[in-house]
Amino acid sequence: MKSVLLLVAVVCSVTGLPAALHDNERIFGGEVAASGDFPYVVSITENDRHFCGGFIYSTRWIVTTAFCVVGKTASKLKVVVGQVSAINLDPNEQKMSVYTITPGPNYNSTLKTNDIALLKLTADIVFDYVNVDFVAYNELDNSLPVVVMGWGATFDGGLESVNLRSGEVSVNLMTKDSPCGEYASPQFNFATMICSSNNPVATTIAPPSGVDIAGSPGQYDEGSPMVQDVGGVATAVGILSRTDGCSTDSYGIYTRISVFYSWLVNTAGQQPIRPTP
Repeated sequence: MKSVLLLVAVVCSVTGLPAALHDNERIFGGEVAASGDFPYVVSITENDRHFCGGFIYSTRWIVTTAFCVVGKTASKLKVVVGQVSAINLDPNEQKMSVYTITPGPNYNSTLKTNDIALLKLTADIVFDYVNVDFVAYNELDNSLPVVVMGWGATFDGGLESVNLRSGEVSVNLMTKDSPCGEYASPQFNFATMICSSNNPVATTIAPPSGVDIAGSPGQYDEGSPMVQDVGGVATAVGILSRTDGCSTDSYGIYTRISVFYSWLVNTAGQQPIRPTP
């Protein structure tokens, strides 16, 4: 790839534009998700407290970042699927135990390179393909909008969000030699990572009409997916690895999922075949 894909991100707590923007709607703080909006997103908890996000790869496997789970004890973790509220029981919510933690190949905990991991569950997730579902994955398409979501903090130093929130981002191209804010090489590797920011210095494409630029993902959003609608199919293209803050000038780094295709298939098998309606 000859260029780095720089994303114009929106709001702390992985927030920003909702997928369907209403006229004159202000989006600072993002949009609260409804049940079924992002059925593939999961909350990873320890001692019943959310600390990272992830997404469903198949009935028995969850994708997240190695940063989130390396050093953790699998038996102390839970994966909550079908959830949009952290305080109210959702109708399709399932709490799953974790059997194994498998970090990605050559994960470097110092530089946070190759930041991906798989969690194997002790039992199968029950899919209904509306409220609980898996998500496909592929390379980022810079011609399509990108949606991000999570339960992260809505300001620097804040606690995790009570509700799942989401936002839309726009894609911009930078040269391969451009740093990702304070993340220069080798912390930012354009071949395996995606950079996100709404910093005006880094942004050359104006946001869509009516869109308010505000913030970036925050703490507790790590492991959450960056998703595009590809021909009507929700497709994960990145996983939030880290961010340097929660403001309009912040930068975030996402693991580029497509790089790890062979490892995902060899470790977790092929994804399910979606049933024909």
